[in-house]
Amino acid sequence: MSIKASLTIFILLHLFVASSHSAEPDQTVESRRYIDTVTSQRADFLNNEFDALVRKHQINTLGVAVIKNQTLVWENQYGLQSEGVPASKDTLFNVASLTKTFTAETILRLAAQGKLDLDESIATYWVDPDVIESKYAKTLTARDLLSHQSGFDNWRYFSKDGNLKFNYEPGTDFSYSGEGFEYLAKYAEHKLDTPFEQLVADTVLKPLKLDNAFFTVDSANFARIAKPLDEQGKFYGYYCHPMGYCSEQGSYSAAANLVTTVSDYATFLISAMKGEGLTAQLNDQRNTMQGIQFTQDEIICPDTADVTCPTQLGYGLGWGITKFGQGKLIGHRGTNWTVVSIAYFYPDSGDGLVVFVNGPNKAGIAAMVDVLERLDPNSPELPGYKLRLQRDN
Repeated sequence: MSIKASLTIFILLHLFVASSHSAEPDQTVESRRYIDTVTSQRADFLNNEFDALVRKHQINTLGVAVIKNQTLVWENQYGLQSEGVPASKDTLFNVASLTKTFTAETILRLAAQGKLDLDESIATYWVDPDVIESKYAKTLTARDLLSHQSGFDNWRYFSKDGNLKFNYEPGTDFSYSGEGFEYLAKYAEHKLDTPFEQLVADTVLKPLKLDNAFFTVDSANFARIAKPLDEQGKFYGYYCHPMGYCSEQGSYSAAANLVTTVSDYATFLISAMKGEGLTAQLNDQRNTMQGIQFTQDEIICPDTADVTCPTQLGYGLGWGITKFGQGKLIGHRGTNWTVVSIAYFYPDSGDGLVVFVNGPNKAGIAAMVDVLERLDPNSPELPGYKLRLQRDN
């Protein structure tokens, strides 16, 4: 993928910034948000709707889950896992940047155990060779990285010379960075002298019994992964990109490439909702805005009255925070050339959603709009996808 194409995807992924009308806070919106429960009658309706939208948008696979009061109440899958194989509860979805939530929870839970320190200098244990001469390397902390305030680009290949660099002093500004999460993994590995994938397994996967979530590339899982196909139906390989790059067997990314079933991710999301494995202080810090991505003046929404427009977008510790009216939503989005995914919850009600779309990006965005309109029509995440859809068209 070219730098220009990657940058375009990145800008679209983290949007709400451009031209339209500015968001106005809706002071009548209550902080407690609920998602409609799924009765048997509603399940029949949703199944018919989602079967139809898979065909309408020509996406490959769809997986959804509804959480009520911190309990998984309904899930289903639609479309095909691969040729001739219907999607099922055992289908694995690549969730792209939702991987960062597993990395974040691993780091936070290790910090709660006293094994890591969010505010110590990472340079004591690890410095990337590209920034070893920078004065900022010695001040960089895990807190900076979790809140996307490292000063790094999203990926080092975004820079002209392809090297990692600090664009500003850590902790002083916001810049979404996948590199930051890879750096986090290196820090934990070097300090604890344990491969990061093992730390994820010991801290998150095993305690939560997530037997169908996989952090590393394993060819044994390929047959279960929702097959990624482009707009022409071409398959480039599992964990591969159209430009020819494939992740190697046994490798991992702390920022992308987690594959999981819908139900395992929902189990993980509920655990995070409850603050499991964290101290009360860490849980509060994780759910509090640390790095502001966009302020109210920068946020725009489609020019319609039937949306809940965010008033602030940013990140706590590893998790995205979307503020609206008097409330907030906590979660994460994921996007690549054949993935559009989102998972979030409303902390005041304990309700949440998991939506995984496997299909060409533009079709995936359109499908995401339709899914959110049916499951959570007042979601403050919906305007962003609608705006992306308008721009793509």
